[in-house]
Parts: sequence; C-alpha cells; structure tokens
Amino acid sequence: MEGKKILVAFYSMNGNTKAVAEYIKSKTGADIYEIKTSEVYSKDWNETVEIVGKQGKTYEPALIGDMPNVRKYDVVFIGTPCWWGTIANPVRSFLHEVDLSDKTIAPFMTHGTSGRKLQEMKKLCPNSTVLEGIGIYNRYQVETKVNSVENLGDYKPEVDKWLKSIGF
Repeated sequence: MEGKKILVAFYSMNGNTKAVAEYIKSKTGADIYEIKTSEVYSKDWNETVEIVGKQGKTYEPALIGDMPNVRKYDVVFIGTPCWWGTIANPVRSFLHEVDLSDKTIAPFMTHGTSGRKLQEMKKLCPNSTVLEGIGIYNRYQVETKVNSVENLGDYKPEVDKWLKSIGF
C-alpha cells in the first residue's frame, strides 16, 4: 500500500499488544497511537478478567488524551487484547469516538485461548473496509502463568506473513 498514510492504534494491558503494534509500525512506517483509559485495569490477569466480566462485553470506559486525527489516514491498524471472546472494552470506546468511515481497517489481536475474535470490529465500523485480521497467541493463560511479551513466542514471521497477505 505504497503512498498510503498509516496509523497503528492499540490498547494494551500488559504490553503484549503494544509489542505487536510497535512491530507493525516498524514494518509499515506508520504513526502510532496508544488508547488509554481513565480507569486503570489491573496488571493481574485474573483480577482484570473478574472486573471485565462484571462490566460486560459492551461496556465502554472513558478514554483519556487527545484522539488522533484519523481523517488524515488511509489505513488504520487496530490492536486489541481478547477480552471475554471479543475486542477489549477500551477499543470499543475508541471505535465509537473516532470516525473511521471510508478507512481501511487492519485488525490484530493478542489472545490466550479465544483465537481471532475480531468480528465485532466489522459491526462497529460498518462504513469501513475491514481487512482479514490476525490473532497472535500468548501462551501465558494456559501454559506459563507469567504475562510477558516473551510468551508471544516468535510472532514476527507470523505478522510478516499477514502483512504481506493484506498488501504491505
């Protein structure tokens, strides 16, 4: 997608989605924007699962910081951890606060067991072209019980293959 202006917007609880976002930025020359909430979620996975479970899948936490001017971008990569089988609530807030009409969306997700559950982005971006997304498996939940970027394994070749498949 030569000559396109690109943004990588992401929410990351413990740094996993951030690592993937930064890698995509390095491969595409994109600008980057971190979605932040006024409410701080625990770094402890079990505590966050409990809180998010109580909030529900449609809860939209308040975001802080200035929103990026998405009008100047052609392509927006949107990164999210998987929460309760779908996109993280802060990403849902972001998608409602910015107008991504007529943009190309490239979704990516880090997950522990749920796989690539990015269908919600298509619903929340009905006037956008949503490309095939990618899910990056984090062994943390099931195997190591240690939440670290290292548990993503060697995700970079997988991201490279995905980027190539969507035209980057």
